Amino acid sequence: MRTADDTPAIAEVSPGMEVRDATGVPIGAVGAVQQPDTEVRPELPAGPAELYMATGYLLVDGGEQFENDVYVSGEQIDHVTGTGDGALVVLNVSWTELDRAVD
Repeated sequence: MRTADDTPAIAEVSPGMEVRDATGVPIGAVGAVQQPDTEVRPELPAGPAELYMATGYLLVDGGEQFENDVYVSGEQIDHVTGTGDGALVVLNVSWTELDRAVD
């Protein structure tokens, strides 16, 4: 478990990493990473967008189960395992709880 003094898990994420939800379901691959307090606004409604900007977020290229890409807030990242091609981002939520990108 992370403490307030620990580096946030999002700092360990880079594009191309595989993403799985809390139950192990593959979500897709990281397409982009925005660190906390970013000025880059995600394509989400007001309110959720500001929360994602404050916590940092990932834009995940949707897997087969998604019609749209999904956003993952920095707070939804449980941990990162492995390095290089074997790196994996594990979430602390189910894929059904993720926000879909707006077309």
